[in-house]
Amino acid sequence: MSSHTSDLNQRAAALAALTQAVYLVDRIARKGIVDAEDCKVLMDSLFCEARHEHAVSEIYGGAAALHTGLRICTRLLQGSDLQQAKSLMVYSGGLMTLERRLARDSATRQKLADGMHRITAQRQYFGDAMHKNIVAAIADLYGETISHMKPRIIVRGKSEYLSQSANTQRVRALLMAGLRAAHLWHQYGGGHISLLLRRKATMRELEALRHQA
Repeated sequence: MSSHTSDLNQRAAALAALTQAVYLVDRIARKGIVDAEDCKVLMDSLFCEARHEHAVSEIYGGAAALHTGLRICTRLLQGSDLQQAKSLMVYSGGLMTLERRLARDSATRQKLADGMHRITAQRQYFGDAMHKNIVAAIADLYGETISHMKPRIIVRGKSEYLSQSANTQRVRALLMAGLRAAHLWHQYGGGHISLLLRRKATMRELEALRHQA
């Protein structure tokens, strides 16, 4: 990690990744569609080992890969009139809270680690984190672990889309990726209070990351 990469910059990248995850969840729930590239970035991140010398954005293949999250997150912090703003804030806040609780739940963390170790071997076999079997496996792991924790993330949208198993699996897999981003956010000192107090500074870092993209 570059010595010029501040904790605030790291938090901004993690927040953008989290926002990208919940934005895609909302798109699936409301419209039944999702951008494949935006989704692949998040799926790949679940298999990328975070190293302290790496910038958070590198886990996602660079700031350009988070362009959707950077754009939507900036608009949310600006208070722009986004139709889905409330849902995105609820999903993001829920994942942040779940991640903090997960940090105190060693049994569930171990179950997650064991599950991801198993899925990593499957991913090597299929060669793609977006393979339907890998997405299904991540979704199942989410269902076996995170779904049993409070608060439960209730995804709201059109039943015609949410009733399709492929969409349900994609939603759960993306929530797992969002949870990973929430972990990175907290790892670099993120929290609800710091976001409130440093909103403008966070927006500047998001803008800097967008210029890198």
